[in-house]
Amino acid sequence: MANVQVPVVAIGAFGDSPVQMTCPTCHQTVVTKVDFSSGVLTYLFCGGLFFCGFVLGCCLIPFCFDRLKDAKHTCPSCKTILGVYKRL
Repeated sequence: MANVQVPVVAIGAFGDSPVQMTCPTCHQTVVTKVDFSSGVLTYLFCGGLFFCGFVLGCCLIPFCFDRLKDAKHTCPSCKTILGVYKRL
Protein backbone atom coordinates (compact mmCIF):
# COMPACT_ATOMS: atom_id res chain seq x y z
CA MET A 1 0.00 0.00 0.00
CA ALA A 2 1.48 3.37 -1.01
CA ASN A 3 1.70 6.24 1.45
CA VAL A 4 -0.28 9.22 0.27
CA GLN A 5 0.73 12.65 1.56
CA VAL A 6 -2.12 15.01 2.17
CA PRO A 7 -1.25 18.73 2.34
CA VAL A 8 -2.08 20.31 5.67
CA VAL A 9 -3.99 23.58 5.63
CA ALA A 10 -3.29 25.67 8.72
CA ILE A 11 -6.18 27.88 9.75
CA GLY A 12 -5.50 30.15 12.68
CA ALA A 13 -2.46 28.12 13.76
CA PHE A 14 0.08 30.84 13.09
CA GLY A 15 2.97 31.43 15.45
CA ASP A 16 6.39 32.99 15.15
CA SER A 17 7.79 30.22 12.91
CA PRO A 18 6.95 29.41 9.27
CA VAL A 19 3.95 27.16 8.58
CA GLN A 20 3.37 24.80 5.66
CA MET A 21 -0.05 25.40 4.16
CA THR A 22 -1.98 25.74 0.92
CA CYS A 23 -2.31 29.34 -0.20
CA PRO A 24 -5.98 30.24 -0.80
CA THR A 25 -5.00 32.67 -3.58
CA CYS A 26 -2.52 30.75 -5.75
CA HIS A 27 -3.51 27.24 -4.52
CA GLN A 28 0.10 26.12 -4.05
CA THR A 29 1.44 24.28 -1.03
CA VAL A 30 4.02 26.67 0.43
CA VAL A 31 5.99 27.36 3.57
CA THR A 32 5.02 30.84 4.71
CA LYS A 33 7.52 33.69 4.83
CA VAL A 34 7.56 35.38 8.24
CA ASP A 35 8.22 39.11 8.65
CA PHE A 36 8.46 40.61 12.12
CA SER A 37 7.19 44.06 13.09
CA SER A 38 6.97 45.92 16.37
CA GLY A 39 3.69 45.50 18.19
CA VAL A 40 2.06 46.33 21.50
CA LEU A 41 4.27 43.96 23.50
CA THR A 42 7.44 45.54 22.10
CA TYR A 43 6.33 49.02 23.12
CA LEU A 44 5.22 47.81 26.58
CA PHE A 45 8.67 46.30 27.23
CA CYS A 46 10.31 49.51 25.99
CA GLY A 47 8.16 51.63 28.32
CA GLY A 48 8.77 49.28 31.23
CA LEU A 49 12.54 49.46 30.77
CA PHE A 50 12.35 53.24 30.44
CA PHE A 51 10.51 53.59 33.73
CA CYS A 52 12.94 51.19 35.45
CA GLY A 53 15.79 53.60 34.71
CA PHE A 54 17.19 52.23 31.45
CA VAL A 55 16.99 55.64 29.79
CA LEU A 56 20.26 55.88 27.84
CA GLY A 57 19.19 53.75 24.87
CA CYS A 58 18.81 50.50 26.81
CA CYS A 59 15.03 50.85 26.66
CA LEU A 60 15.31 50.25 22.88
CA ILE A 61 16.59 46.68 23.37
CA PRO A 62 13.12 45.08 22.87
CA PHE A 63 13.14 46.31 19.26
CA CYS A 64 16.12 43.99 18.57
CA PHE A 65 14.38 40.73 19.52
CA ASP A 66 11.92 38.96 17.20
CA ARG A 67 10.42 37.11 20.18
CA LEU A 68 8.78 40.39 21.29
CA LYS A 69 7.46 41.37 17.84
CA ASP A 70 4.34 40.43 15.89
CA ALA A 71 4.76 37.93 13.03
CA LYS A 72 3.15 38.44 9.61
CA HIS A 73 2.90 35.32 7.41
CA THR A 74 2.95 35.83 3.63
CA CYS A 75 2.92 33.49 0.65
CA PRO A 76 6.37 33.44 -1.00
CA SER A 77 4.80 32.86 -4.43
CA CYS A 78 2.05 35.47 -4.70
CA LYS A 79 2.95 37.72 -1.70
CA THR A 80 -0.56 37.45 -0.20
CA ILE A 81 -0.83 38.02 3.55
CA LEU A 82 -2.00 34.69 4.97
CA GLY A 83 -2.16 35.58 8.64
CA VAL A 84 -0.75 37.65 11.50
CA TYR A 85 0.38 36.39 14.90
CA LYS A 86 0.05 39.15 17.49
CA ARG A 87 1.93 38.76 20.75
CA LEU A 88 -0.55 40.73 22.79
